[in-house]
Amino acid sequence: MMPEEWPIAAFAVDGTASARFAGRDRLSTVRRDFFLDPAKRLSEQERALMTAMLHCLVGDVADAVRAALPGGGVAANDDGNAALIATLMASGLLDEPGLMALLLRRADEERISTAARARSGRREARVLQGLVSHDYGAVAAAAMALILGNGRRRDRFGQCLIAYDDLSVASAEALVHSVSAALRSELAANRGYAAADAELAEAGDRVLEQRDEERGIDSLTAALVVFLDEAGGLTDELILAAANDGEIAFVAEVLARRAGISTESALDELLSGDAKYFMALLRSAGMSRGVSAGLLAGIGDLLGIDDVGDAIARFDQLTDEEAEKARSWLTTDAAYRAALERLGQGRG
Repeated sequence: MMPEEWPIAAFAVDGTASARFAGRDRLSTVRRDFFLDPAKRLSEQERALMTAMLHCLVGDVADAVRAALPGGGVAANDDGNAALIATLMASGLLDEPGLMALLLRRADEERISTAARARSGRREARVLQGLVSHDYGAVAAAAMALILGNGRRRDRFGQCLIAYDDLSVASAEALVHSVSAALRSELAANRGYAAADAELAEAGDRVLEQRDEERGIDSLTAALVVFLDEAGGLTDELILAAANDGEIAFVAEVLARRAGISTESALDELLSGDAKYFMALLRSAGMSRGVSAGLLAGIGDLLGIDDVGDAIARFDQLTDEEAEKARSWLTTDAAYRAALERLGQGRG
């Protein structure tokens, strides 16, 4: 769906808006919202997409926990999942940093891929499809696995989804245990709290054991990049074609592999909207000036970089020593970097 087709901010058909809370009870929330940086706030489209992905993911996990209970535990239904999600949202239990970061990243990737394909007039990413017929069997198999993985992350309307296997260990544990806790009262009504606690703990463990990191979309993307590298197939032409297809996760994986940093760090720099960080990443990854200029021309504006001339000038001005310092910074743990940012020290 193109963003303009989402009637998110439209009024009701009868012209009346839904009732809103009034008065000072909402003042603390309004103050935080009012002074947020407009450039960093979620758009209505981003909010709608992230909400839809979160609801589907929580519903899937809730169904999995219910299914893992003895005798099926409690029956799954849409109304029950909607009430469970509302409870978890109100409690703040879904505000888990890793989960929210993944939702935002997926929203960014979806925005970029949708815009890139709209420019080219293509509905599908041709680069990945072309790799299915690669001479190296491992590449062909990995490309097919990634295409199928991407397909499983779309609902019947083409809406972007997040799969349980895409979660990190920490996010999966937090989500499964939160969902289990929210199901406690429902189960305890029939079995008592002691029995409910024991059964939910066991069911949660079973669901956590089902998570397969290798089925996660990041692992599938990484496998394809590894096999392409082995086959000598990570050409400049392929990287630029993937970027123009909107395959930002693939591009980030290539840059991460060449720079010797984590994919998460590469994505942070790519999606930072800051030319100096983007250019430093490209230099750290050993990208040529031609490829860097091609990336800027193709998707620079979609990454928040509008002044291509200034960006390529930054690329030219970066010394090898500065590029190595940037790479060294990105090899440190993300939690360490975040802590330094909170302390106001930044990159040094």
